[in-house]
Amino acid sequence: MPAINHFGLDIGTHSIKLVQLTGSTQAASFVTAGQFQTPPQALLSESDEDLQQLATAIKNLVKEAKVTTNRVVASLPESQIFTRVVEMPQLSKQEMQTAIDYEAEQYVPLPMTEVTLTWQVLSSRVGADKKTTMEVLLVAAPKNLINKYLKILKMADLNPVSVETETTAAVRALVQRVEGSPTTMLVSLGASTTDLTVVTDNQISFTRSIATGGVALARSVANDLGFELDQAVEYMKTYGLDSTQLEGKVTAAIKPVFDVIVNEIRRALAFYQSKHPDKPVKRVVLTGGTSKLPGVVIYLAEALGLEVQIGNPWDGIALPQQISKKLIDEGTTYGVAVGLALKQV
Repeated sequence: MPAINHFGLDIGTHSIKLVQLTGSTQAASFVTAGQFQTPPQALLSESDEDLQQLATAIKNLVKEAKVTTNRVVASLPESQIFTRVVEMPQLSKQEMQTAIDYEAEQYVPLPMTEVTLTWQVLSSRVGADKKTTMEVLLVAAPKNLINKYLKILKMADLNPVSVETETTAAVRALVQRVEGSPTTMLVSLGASTTDLTVVTDNQISFTRSIATGGVALARSVANDLGFELDQAVEYMKTYGLDSTQLEGKVTAAIKPVFDVIVNEIRRALAFYQSKHPDKPVKRVVLTGGTSKLPGVVIYLAEALGLEVQIGNPWDGIALPQQISKKLIDEGTTYGVAVGLALKQV
């Protein structure tokens, strides 16, 4: 079992999270974790000044959390990566690359010279017409995005050993480590996006990113109730989708925006189901900071008619007793960072 000798760093639009583990990927123990607010607009900017500000925030967090290595695996934002599962006829290895490039050109809105393209055959099956088709996961990351993140990490005096998508890391932490997991939809409710991923037979078989997250919910509360955004965030965290609280006013403000997410989840489930009628989604696992909203599990379970649970990335990881409750309470924000920390490199 490979030993863990790096830490995981999740640079989100709202906050930067890090996790360091020790031991092996199968028997990991907690070393440290921490989070810091992301400097405003830092990730949207290309200016060296803003990137330096972000690098300094990362450096301070690494120091404050007492991380003992400069080797890092970092996440790339799902909303800026092009991920697609495509169906293709059974092909030889030589034919695959040409076919993959052709498929990628159909949906990546950038020239192929500007992206790094990786792919993985997920499954193959024989249809009624006796022809074999394959499902292939394509991931195209813009080279300038990868270079920007590598630049930030170097500015923070870190040694990047790998970068990967947030979804890949979250799936590793929350679904793949559990033997015999049923077909699961992972719903990552972030600050600015909601990422949907279906995991079948421990492999990603569907992904979609929605440009709605916690900030949009908070804005809706601010507009409806006449609050400043910071105040709206606090009310949202306290009352969420629990309609018994505060005469249901916060729930009424959140609901129209949250229902946009719910409808996208329904559409994604229907699309996946049409492709995989024999492997229906059995449960939904929530992660991301916004999944801590009061009432969200019950609301989604009723809306989708499925079992819904909050993901615990610390499952199977030895935690120090004095802080285990705090870490489990904050588990939804650390899902990606734990997955990055568990990556075999």
